[in-house]
Amino acid sequence: MSVVRSPFTPIRLLMWIILAIGSFVCVFPFYWMVVGSTLNPNAVIHGNLLPGNELWINLEKATKNYNLPLFFWNSLFIASITVFLGVMVNAMAAFGFEKYPSKAREWFFGILLLTLIIPQISIVLPLFKLVAGFFAPIDMLFGTSFGGLLDSSWGIIMPFLMSAFIIFFLRQNFKMFPTEIVEAARVDGSGEWRIFLQIAMPSMTASFASAAILMFIGQWNSYLWPLMTILSDGTKTLPIAMSSMMNAYTIEYGGLMLIVTVSMIPVLAVFLGLQRQFVAGLVGSIK
Repeated sequence: MSVVRSPFTPIRLLMWIILAIGSFVCVFPFYWMVVGSTLNPNAVIHGNLLPGNELWINLEKATKNYNLPLFFWNSLFIASITVFLGVMVNAMAAFGFEKYPSKAREWFFGILLLTLIIPQISIVLPLFKLVAGFFAPIDMLFGTSFGGLLDSSWGIIMPFLMSAFIIFFLRQNFKMFPTEIVEAARVDGSGEWRIFLQIAMPSMTASFASAAILMFIGQWNSYLWPLMTILSDGTKTLPIAMSSMMNAYTIEYGGLMLIVTVSMIPVLAVFLGLQRQFVAGLVGSIK
């Protein structure tokens, strides 16, 4: 069977040119990032676009002046725990909103969606006070001195476990999960936790993968909140480390490019490993 190809036209040529320009604009920053990690600071400033031979020198500078493995581990730990606990918390909320009908359900869900229009910067101060005095009631009641969650990984993780957008996203996918299966499981004697953990969750892996990618990228790139809550070098994350390099008197652009390149590896690994589930989850939410 022969394939009929559409004739070459000026419009098709224009489309290819636009696609080529768009691809170049998207790919060039990544190329320059990788190339810059092999150059010295002067070469980066002068816009050298060819790879150099100072990769190991930049790596030595980055690990000597900054505890790069520790910062990488802090970011990875915070992002991973946020994804694991966040997906569970948001999935339970989404499942409850969709499969447990009540008169006030849509009102509460509407209020939840309204929080999406609130700028994050407007809640930073009250959130900071909440985290700083997280154990204050316990300290007052029992006379302990736990204090708050500042300068700890949990102080970064806990405020962002719940996401209104992720709840909305997962609820759209739970709409496709047949309610009859839930009712049949209840008739067979299954409890609510068993229905959720052993029946609903295994059938929604694509949606959870999409939510995991979104939450991982959001927490991995988080800058403002860790900047406010991190007080010591031992709890710094990669974005904070990059900011510290930019505030130095002499900016090591080669080392900075190297850290940026290293910070892209987990994001690419997560996305490439879950890209099929990510696309399937997005398609399911649109349906």
